[in-house]
Amino acid sequence: MENWLLISILLTSLFIVSMLIMSSRSKKVRHINIRLGLLAVLGTVALWYLMKQEVPKPELSDSQPVTFANYQSELQSKLEQDPNQAEIWFKLGSVYLEQGEFSAAVTSYDYAIRLENTPVARLFAAKATALYYANKQLMGEEVTSLLDRSLDLDPNDRTALMLIASDHFISMRYQQAIDVWTQLLDSNQQGLDRVSIIHSINQAKQML
Repeated sequence: MENWLLISILLTSLFIVSMLIMSSRSKKVRHINIRLGLLAVLGTVALWYLMKQEVPKPELSDSQPVTFANYQSELQSKLEQDPNQAEIWFKLGSVYLEQGEFSAAVTSYDYAIRLENTPVARLFAAKATALYYANKQLMGEEVTSLLDRSLDLDPNDRTALMLIASDHFISMRYQQAIDVWTQLLDSNQQGLDRVSIIHSINQAKQML
């Protein structure tokens, strides 16, 4: 199809050149028209050739996009080299939690809590979250105990408060959910998704 188009363009160009030559009254004008016609034909071929060239593609970077799979593999590799890294266990637990592997997340958080020199609120809150979803979103005794320990260390721990507010909401305790989300907003924490929290508060208000 593309070759036929080129032939059509060339034939049209040659026809125009022929008409110009035939209409020329003197040799000098005829020679000029012949040269112009040849230039036009050559220009057409050159333009077609350039259009046919593939557009250069940017070279792909050697680095691959980070995925949960290779990030998880990287964390596990670090733990094989040194299994006494509380922070790595915590990160691995967060990967499992994001993937819905709640039992594995609980185990990872257990190691992180055990290896941490001083108690950290986020570790207890993270384990509580994993247990909560492993128990099909039931606020059992162990989950409540872990949340209490987290809030004793940090009354405004984001993970603990978000879990508590979410449980209030799905249990139709809308005012309690609003109170907890409001506490989070008032804590002025950096990196807090205020838009999402405000949206949740407005949803809860509509349900009252």
